[in-house]
Amino acid sequence: MPIKRSILFAVSITLFHIGLLISKHHNYRFSSCPFLAYIPLTSDFIVDTKCRYNLLKILELIEEAEDGLTVEYISTNLNLSRKSVSMYLNRLESHGLIKHIGDKYKATEEGRKLIESLKLSGF
Repeated sequence: MPIKRSILFAVSITLFHIGLLISKHHNYRFSSCPFLAYIPLTSDFIVDTKCRYNLLKILELIEEAEDGLTVEYISTNLNLSRKSVSMYLNRLESHGLIKHIGDKYKATEEGRKLIESLKLSGF
């Protein structure tokens, strides 16, 4: 039993250090987002964001809706606060990936192209 614990401890320490080396090599910033996948992406906007996962999920959800989506719908669907969703939407809109029409948000051509390229790359 003590040998199994020692092996488990050694493996977990090794994996931890490998993660540190990879993150330093690629200059990744750690984030508070628990689902953040550290994948190099071509868009500087997404690389520099605090939580790529939520931004991409919101953009993907909006891109799939033909008539656009409201903050409340996105918030409910992704289990995020309306305040967080509004912050993410403002960021996406400021980079030209979505547009605000009335109380709904729709994906722009640039937003659709980004989602399509990410889907093609296996994200």
